[in-house]
Amino acid sequence: MNFRIKQDSIPDGFTVKLAEPADSHTIALLLKEAAGWLKEKGSAQWSELLEKGELDGLAASIKLGEVFLFEKGGLAAGMVMLLPKPGDWDRSLWGDERESHSIYLHKLVTANSFKGSGLGMKILAWAEQGIEFNGKDRIRLDCIETNPSLNSFYQSAGYLLKGTTKGFCKYEKSI
Repeated sequence: MNFRIKQDSIPDGFTVKLAEPADSHTIALLLKEAAGWLKEKGSAQWSELLEKGELDGLAASIKLGEVFLFEKGGLAAGMVMLLPKPGDWDRSLWGDERESHSIYLHKLVTANSFKGSGLGMKILAWAEQGIEFNGKDRIRLDCIETNPSLNSFYQSAGYLLKGTTKGFCKYEKSI
């Protein structure tokens, strides 16, 4: 693996670990809980996660070392995926420009029981400072254009809007 975890914890007693295959079910539940919360808010974002028994690609992403789990008191609190190479989706949005220097952030999720605690911002800060990827100097992410609060979240964390493609806002931040 071409990364080094520099911080295995974040403020307020949360621990961070590289997800293992045994964590697959827990992570799938976090993702489905987030999709359900979005549906309750009137968003169709991630609706496909509610329809699938097992999530496509999750086991492979865990095996590749791209999924990180955040826990507190033995409970799953959140997760994030950090891809050192762009997937097909990323390439369709970003093209090939500076891809070898970029980490692609996906599926930043906090458990409903931790919403409002600032955990999402702490996970984002950890992705920027708590882990180091060889040869990478920026984080890229995308989010649906029709979710103004999510766009504000990333902008307030210092991510710069780099354009919109296919109804998704593209954000980037130097690390």
